[in-house]
Amino acid sequence: MELEGIMKRKNNILWLMCFVLLMPGCSYLTQPPAEDQEYQDAIAGSTTDIVNSIPYSEKLVEDRKVYEQDDDSSVVHMYLTVMEQEEGQTFYDLNHFYDMQEDLTLSPHPLKAIIQEGDENGPSPEMFQGDQELANSTVELRGNTTRLARQKSFQIKLEEQAGLWKGQTILNLNKHPFDYTRVRNKLSFDYFEEIPNFTSMRTQFVKLHVKDLSEGENSGFVDYGLYTHIEQPNKRFLFSHGLDPNGNLYKANFFEFFRYPDQIKLADDPEYDKAKFEEVLQIRTGEDHTNLIEMLDSVNDYSQNINDVIDTHYDRDNYLTWMAINILMGNTDTTTQNFFLYNPINSKKFYFLPWDYDDAWKLEANNEGTDIGDVTKWNRGISNFWGSVLHQRFLKDPDNVEAVEDKLSEVLNIITPERTQELIDQYYPIVNEAVRQNPDLSGLPIRVETFDDLYQDLVYAPDEKSSLFYENLGNPMPVYMADPEKIENHMLFSWGASYDLQGDDLTYSIEISKTIDFAETYYSKKNLEDTQIEIPLKDLRKGENFWRIIITDEEGNTQEAFDRIYLNDIFYNGLKEFFVD
Repeated sequence: MELEGIMKRKNNILWLMCFVLLMPGCSYLTQPPAEDQEYQDAIAGSTTDIVNSIPYSEKLVEDRKVYEQDDDSSVVHMYLTVMEQEEGQTFYDLNHFYDMQEDLTLSPHPLKAIIQEGDENGPSPEMFQGDQELANSTVELRGNTTRLARQKSFQIKLEEQAGLWKGQTILNLNKHPFDYTRVRNKLSFDYFEEIPNFTSMRTQFVKLHVKDLSEGENSGFVDYGLYTHIEQPNKRFLFSHGLDPNGNLYKANFFEFFRYPDQIKLADDPEYDKAKFEEVLQIRTGEDHTNLIEMLDSVNDYSQNINDVIDTHYDRDNYLTWMAINILMGNTDTTTQNFFLYNPINSKKFYFLPWDYDDAWKLEANNEGTDIGDVTKWNRGISNFWGSVLHQRFLKDPDNVEAVEDKLSEVLNIITPERTQELIDQYYPIVNEAVRQNPDLSGLPIRVETFDDLYQDLVYAPDEKSSLFYENLGNPMPVYMADPEKIENHMLFSWGASYDLQGDDLTYSIEISKTIDFAETYYSKKNLEDTQIEIPLKDLRKGENFWRIIITDEEGNTQEAFDRIYLNDIFYNGLKEFFVD
C-alpha cells in the first residue's frame, strides 16, 4: 500500500536523524532496563478476588477511589542520596551522558540511591523511608527529548525491601523543562479523573533535594526545584485502578496501526524478536499478542467494514473520548506515540489510555517558548489523525465525523473555563514560587515577567482548539510526499492521494524553489489531477532544491503535506529537499 510505504520511509528518516555514532570506551552503556516485575507474586494472590468484585463491563471503567487521597495543592519533599557506585559511575556521568551521546536507544546504567520523604528541613523518620541509611532504590534519567534538556527528569525505582510509596514502586519525577507553565501534564491528568470512558494516573508535586556521594564527597542536600510525579503505567497501575492486571498493556513508540508482520509476532514464534516488536509497541504487561494481531489484521483488511472492526476490537466511547480530548487540549503528538493500548485478558477489545500531555494547552495566539512553525495547518482537528490507518479509515465515514463532533460537545461540558481556573488556581502558589527562584528560574524558557499572563492562557486553550477544529473541517486531508526519483532525463515527483470529508474534487499544485522559504520559486504547475508529475531535468536547477505540493478543493480550501524540515530552530512545513546532479 502506497501510504504504508511512504510512512515507513518517513520512519527510517526519523531514525537516521536521531542516530549518532556510539561513543567508544563506555562500558557502562546498557539498553533501557526491562519493565519492573512489580512484585508479581504478591499481586497474584489477591488479583482474582479484587477483579471479580468489580461488575464486568465492556466499557472502560476505572476504580476512581484511588484518587481520594490526592491533594492537588500539596507538595511532597523527596530526598535523594546518590551512593558511591561499585562500577565507578557518578551522578555527573548520568546527567551528562547525552552531551556526547545522542542515541536515545541507549541509556547510562542506573545508579544506586536512597530515596526518603521528609519536609522542608530534611528526611523525616515518621515518613516514607525517612530513617533509611542503605540503598533502597535506583535512579536513572527518564523521558525522550527531555533527556537532552539541561535540567533532567528522573525515574526512581524502589527495591523490594523499601515497600511501596502510596502504593507505587516507581517515582517518575518530571521537570517538564519545555513547559513554561509547569502544569500542563498535571492539569490534563486531573481532568481525566472527571471524564467518563477514560482513565487517569495519580500525580503529585514534588520538591526534590539531592545529595551526591557518587564522587566520594558530601556537600549535603542540594535543592533541585519543583518536579511533578506521575504514576507508572504497568501491572500495578492496572491493579490499583480496578483494571485487569493480567491483560496486555502496550505503549505506542512508533505505531501507525499497520500490521507490521516482520515485527509484531506471537511470543512463541521462532522469529519473534522482542526488541524489534518494541520499536513499534513497548510491552508493559502481557506476553500473549494474539488479540493484538487479530485486531491489526482486521484494521488492515479493507474488505471489513471499519465500523464492524471498531465495534469488535474497540470501545467506541473510549475511542471518541480519546480523540476529543486530544483535539480540545491541543495534544497533537499522539498520532503514532504518547498513548497506551490496554487489552483485558479475556476480551478482544482495546482501550486508549493517555500519556504525556506537557505539550498540550498551547494557544496559537502566542508562541513563547515554541519553535517558529511548530503549529502546522494539518495538526488542527481531524487532519492531525490522518497519518494512522485506523483513524483514517474511521474518519472517512461521515457519521463517525459527526460522532467526534458530538463527543467534543460532551467533553466541553466537563473541560470548562471555570473548572480550569479552579484547578490552575490550586497549583499557582506552588509553581509561581518555584519559577521565580533558582534552580527553576534558570531553566525557564520564557521571560519570567510574562509567566502570569501565559499561565492564565491555559483557561482559553480548549475553546480555541474547538474553534480551530470547525474552521479546518472543510480542508482536504494532508498526504506524504515521496522522495523524487530520477528516471532517465526526467525527475518523477509523487505524493499520496488526498481526501475531502465533504466529497469535493481535489487538485494539486507543485512548486520548486532554491530556498527553503520559497522566496525563489522557479517552477510551478497548478491544477494537477494526478498524484505525480515528471519534470525534465533541464527544467531543474543543479544542487539543493526544495519542493512542495498544495492541495485545493472546489471551495478553495487548501492543505499542505505532512512533511517538514527543522532547521535553525524553525519548522518549515509541507516540503521536502532534493538534489540535482
